[in-house]
Amino acid sequence: MSFYQSLTPYYDVIFPTNEKALSFIASQFEKGASLLDAGAGTGNMAVSLAKQGFQLTAMEPEGVMAEQIRSKAESGHLPIAVTTKTMQQLDELEGSFDGIYCIGNTLVHLHDEQEIRSFFKQVFQKLNNGGRFIFQIVNYDKVLKSRDFTFPVMEKDSFTFMREYELDGDHILFTTSISQNGSTIKNTIPLYPATSKRLLSLLQDCGFKTVSMYGNFESKEYSSLQSPALIVSAVKPS
Repeated sequence: MSFYQSLTPYYDVIFPTNEKALSFIASQFEKGASLLDAGAGTGNMAVSLAKQGFQLTAMEPEGVMAEQIRSKAESGHLPIAVTTKTMQQLDELEGSFDGIYCIGNTLVHLHDEQEIRSFFKQVFQKLNNGGRFIFQIVNYDKVLKSRDFTFPVMEKDSFTFMREYELDGDHILFTTSISQNGSTIKNTIPLYPATSKRLLSLLQDCGFKTVSMYGNFESKEYSSLQSPALIVSAVKPS
């Protein structure tokens, strides 16, 4: 069972729609804009944005999760296009978009800086002129400097969810544990802890000119030492 297959039955409880993220993303685009959710999970954000009148394409390579998006779209009578393409296959999608967003620390699932650069190039190519790219990751400037790899334990009614980070060369091993009824499911995947400085340089190299960085979805100024997250909004020139 893959990392995210094991999480799927619990995903919506662990990661419900982030209302502040929803408000932030919606505020960045005109109503009716065409948006691509890169790494859509079970589709909560895509569904919420579609309900507000945006035209959504949800890209989720994990088949079980993609099926959940289709089910939610069907039950809500929402015209969400769903694809199982990966971030590395973005250029295989038809058409272009007014906006592309990649939240929930999805970006750092790419293996290294080369893969991130390739993804940024594909994002740039797929955006309409004047289009906007938004992504959100953990503040790895802070993580790498403080070496604080602790996460709060999430106690739910029927299960307990735990997360751990461990440095492994140029990567961080991300381990999740779900305990329910005396049994535990544990999985580990590597993440690439990209820093704000390198990400800004890569975005500029790929053609983005206007790049804003925030420390949360309330548009607070980004602090490499204090912010819990890094949220980036980058615009393709018109």
